[in-house]
Amino acid sequence: MVKQSLSAVFLIFTIQTFLVESANAENKPNQARVMWSAFSCAAYAEMSGNKQEQERLFKVGYDAGRTFVDGVKNKTISETEVKDAPIGVLMHMNGPTTDFIIGRIFEVATADAYNKVVKEDSAGLPIIDPFKWADDKLKVIRAENKYHSSNCTLIRAKP
Repeated sequence: MVKQSLSAVFLIFTIQTFLVESANAENKPNQARVMWSAFSCAAYAEMSGNKQEQERLFKVGYDAGRTFVDGVKNKTISETEVKDAPIGVLMHMNGPTTDFIIGRIFEVATADAYNKVVKEDSAGLPIIDPFKWADDKLKVIRAENKYHSSNCTLIRAKP
């Protein structure tokens, strides 16, 4: 009888542990998405003239990138999380080192963010000859708008 009770307690404990770990895994943000978003927001902050926020977001993106790229290399990241990564990340996952890969992703993410400010209107449609109408003041305003509409202040380093 005692043996059965201990077995039941062990089984319940094991199930609870599994459920808690599963719930925690579901609540963790996809580090590839954090990286891409942080790099994009860093570009918006830089174009807005907010150097301190640009540096903070770059660090968040870099740290998330190291976690993701190293996790993919070491096979510690689930296939589901890899499949949920932005296409811009997945297309640039080749390179000799983790830093090289992160640099490639940073370059693409910031170029995409720049294009969204300078070469696209608010609906995402291309602007004909953007350099004729986009003076520096307007770039700053549009970058600030993208920064706020992208909820960049919510991007934080993982706890």
